[in-house]
Amino acid sequence: MSGNGDTRQSDGLETSLWSKFDARLTLVVYVRFLSTVFLVAGLARWATILGFGIPSGNFLTLSSPVIVATLFFAVADLVAAVGLWLLASWGTVVWMISALTETALYGAYNPQFGRNYPLMIFHIGTVVLYAVLSAYYERTRDRL
Repeated sequence: MSGNGDTRQSDGLETSLWSKFDARLTLVVYVRFLSTVFLVAGLARWATILGFGIPSGNFLTLSSPVIVATLFFAVADLVAAVGLWLLASWGTVVWMISALTETALYGAYNPQFGRNYPLMIFHIGTVVLYAVLSAYYERTRDRL
C-alpha cells in the first residue's frame, strides 16, 4: 500500500517540476547565449582580417578560399549575433545559414579548410538543440 502512495507522490512531484519549466525563457536564454558566441566568433574573424593570429601578419597571404570564407563569416556571424539577440526571425535564418555553411566547408572542402570536428559538432549540436527547444515551446504554447 505504501508503494502506491509513493508512486503517486513522485508522479505529482514530477508533474509539478515540468509545469514550472518555462520553455520560452529557456529558448530566449539559449538564443542569447548563441548570440554572444557568434559575436565573439565574428570579432575573432575580424581580428584575423586585421592580421592578428596570422604568422605572416598579412591576411592577403592566405589562400583565396580561406579569404572568401573568412570575409563571409566575419559579416554573417555578426549579423546573426545581432538578429539572435533581438530574437528576430531573420537572425535565426542567418545563424542557420552561417552554421550549416561552416559545417559544410569543414566537412566537404577539407583540403582547403582542414577538418574541425569540434566546431562541426558544436554547430550541429546547437541546431539540433534549438530545434528541440523550439518544438517543446510550440507544444507547450499550444496547450495554453
